[in-house]
Amino acid sequence: MPRLYYSPRKTKMDDVEDPAGDVTVVDVYDIASDIGKECEKIIDTFGADAVTSLMPKVINALELLENLAIKNERENTLILDMKSKITQLENDKIEKAEYRQKFERELETIEDQWRTESKDLVMLVSKLQEENRKLKSQDNSQFNDINTIEQTMASDMLGKLQASIDKQREEIRQKERQLEEKNAEVENFKTQIEKITTSTRDLRRRHKTLQNQVRTLCDERADFLVQLQDQQRDITALRQRLGIAVKENEDLAKCDITYPSNKAVFDLDDPNRPRFTTQELKDILHERNELKARVSDLEEELDTYRPKPKVETPVDEEAPVQGPLPYEPDDAPWKKSESGIRKFFRKIFSETNPGGSFPRRSLSTLTKMALSSTSEPTPV
Repeated sequence: MPRLYYSPRKTKMDDVEDPAGDVTVVDVYDIASDIGKECEKIIDTFGADAVTSLMPKVINALELLENLAIKNERENTLILDMKSKITQLENDKIEKAEYRQKFERELETIEDQWRTESKDLVMLVSKLQEENRKLKSQDNSQFNDINTIEQTMASDMLGKLQASIDKQREEIRQKERQLEEKNAEVENFKTQIEKITTSTRDLRRRHKTLQNQVRTLCDERADFLVQLQDQQRDITALRQRLGIAVKENEDLAKCDITYPSNKAVFDLDDPNRPRFTTQELKDILHERNELKARVSDLEEELDTYRPKPKVETPVDEEAPVQGPLPYEPDDAPWKKSESGIRKFFRKIFSETNPGGSFPRRSLSTLTKMALSSTSEPTPV
């Protein structure tokens, strides 16, 4: 196999070697496009055999790069999320520290106020204690004189109180006796009231029964009166009918008219009286028969002039379509196992220009292909 000599030129591969830069999926596809261009040049100059053993390794390396770029992007997003969370936590920490400082300041101010108030109270207590001591020293001299006077007054008061207590006891006994007598009277009144209530209940019951009896009697009386009135009306109506019947009989007896036996008498108000002669009925029947015959002739003429229904012929079934089968689509489910890099190189080498030059692709198409491949990455 001949050695390959070509001048090294600066491409995007140099940017990949920089560890500071982050490699994205778009960068991987740009590198793949540059490699494809170089491979086409090699194929144009030296043939396809010069690249057959190298291309699988390049594709595997690019697939690894693609997977690493996807992982890098995911890790970058995670890092950004973590940074945002860290900033939030730092802000919360700063706020808590500020709040704690404010709280400590408030505590210090409260302690200072408490200390000043406690000092003032201690001073007041000391002053009051001194005043109490002075007052006690003044009152001790007066207290002895007052005790003797109070003892004499207390003995007199005790005697008076005992006398008043005895009187009140006697009054209480008398009042208790009066209460017992009144309680007995109240019980007697209660028994009398119970007897009266029972008697009133009995009287009310009797009164209700009497009222019900009176009502029933009144209802019966009203029914009897109604029946009497109805009977009187019936009697008067029957009497009137009898009078009318008697008058009609008298009139009929007076007006007996004899009719001849050969003639028939008809009532003009009778709807079923005869109206036509036999000759007229025969003429009507003859006209009816003629009209029926004419109607049948007209129906036959109509049948002759009517269009006859067409006989439907069975339609043959459509023949099966013959011809070549359609091509399989590129996004078929059984073709999704390939990675994006393999599809990319397949498109590069399948699309050939008449001049042999590599077709230039825009960045937007490459990004679309990258996104379609990253949706379902396949590990190598």
